[in-house]
Amino acid sequence: MSNDKVRELQETLYRAAKANAGRRFHALYDKLYRPDVLGEAWAKVRANRGAPGVDGKTIEETEREGVPQFLEGLARELKEKTYQPSPLLRVGIPKPNGGVRRLGIPTVRDRVVQTAAKLVLEPIFEVDFEPNSYGFRPGRSAHDAVAEVVKWLNFGCEQVIDADITACFDRLPKAKVMEAVARRVVDGAMLKVIRMWLDCGVMEDEVLQHSDRGTPQGSPLSPLLANVYLDRLDKGWKASGLTSRAGANAHLVRYADDFVILGARDSTKAKETLDAIMVELGLTLSEEKTRLVTAEEGFDFLGFRFQRRYDPRRGKRVTAWFPSAKSERRIRDRIHRMTEARVLSRGTLEDAVKEVLGVLRGWGEYARRSMASESLGTVWAYTFERLTWLYRRNRSRGRPRSRVIRRAVRDLGGMMPKPNPYWWRMSA
Repeated sequence: MSNDKVRELQETLYRAAKANAGRRFHALYDKLYRPDVLGEAWAKVRANRGAPGVDGKTIEETEREGVPQFLEGLARELKEKTYQPSPLLRVGIPKPNGGVRRLGIPTVRDRVVQTAAKLVLEPIFEVDFEPNSYGFRPGRSAHDAVAEVVKWLNFGCEQVIDADITACFDRLPKAKVMEAVARRVVDGAMLKVIRMWLDCGVMEDEVLQHSDRGTPQGSPLSPLLANVYLDRLDKGWKASGLTSRAGANAHLVRYADDFVILGARDSTKAKETLDAIMVELGLTLSEEKTRLVTAEEGFDFLGFRFQRRYDPRRGKRVTAWFPSAKSERRIRDRIHRMTEARVLSRGTLEDAVKEVLGVLRGWGEYARRSMASESLGTVWAYTFERLTWLYRRNRSRGRPRSRVIRRAVRDLGGMMPKPNPYWWRMSA
């Protein structure tokens, strides 16, 4: 029932925002501590699991202590306006290129309140977002963005700007983010709590750090705030006139802070316009990672490699897209780490094999919506090799656990997903 009430609230906010593009919402804060909203927020946080924040409290501990009491306490703090967020916990995640992705992990209680705020704010801003934006939006996915890229390549937009914003989430100017939020929200209490989340600081090596920039990745609300701010990029590009055929016929496809621009003419003017918009936003493009390429050379986006090339079977050039070398290397490295002897020694073999097959199934389901036959075969063969090695290792030591691996090896072929059977419809 609570889900229905929350959905009804969201639909009401969405319709009100859509009916009046200039409307600014005054009464939103009281929605945060509604029992149905907090209950739905808790369900989402629990489903996502996630690591504990600076207080060290986990989802499991919160459940043991009692969820009703936990949510009642949060509601009371929010209603009495005594709620104070804790600093974020800085965690570094290794990136495939050798760098580190810096995440800011909120506590469980802060994640619940931020998720409640997202439930209330998202339908309001969703009305204003441009259709070329796909990341972290309801009813949209990375595969939708991929389909849009394929569409424009098929339409002859083969001059590509493969763009990368330098540390986008860490460098978003907080004051300008708040200005973008205030275009639609004038509820002082709601604006204050959002500002508190932006200003709560990050705990790194037991040192509290503050900055006038950034909406750190890892917070439930950060993707929405980033989309609210980067919507200015989408609107700036639309207003430039370069999307028309009289212009450069150049189309921007964005997934959060990752985007490409596909045009039918030389990309020089488009790049100059993009640089000007970036200056206005207070962001910079990475000189190393931002490239002007042709579709014939190929480019990577959202884990896929896109390339226009001649297909002798069909007698014409088509758009090919398949898992990128980086994506394939990443899944192979992950499988290797998960099947190392020292890792397996920390838990049961059954759990390890189940985890390997689960990760493989997820990657395969994402990759299959492309011309992925070769990549799927390579990755499945590598997994087969690793599991076979485990089987022989356990059997040679006389361990009965080898039957677990033998069963996994037997089932591996049956789980290989079939590549997208309709790729040709998108690659004319």
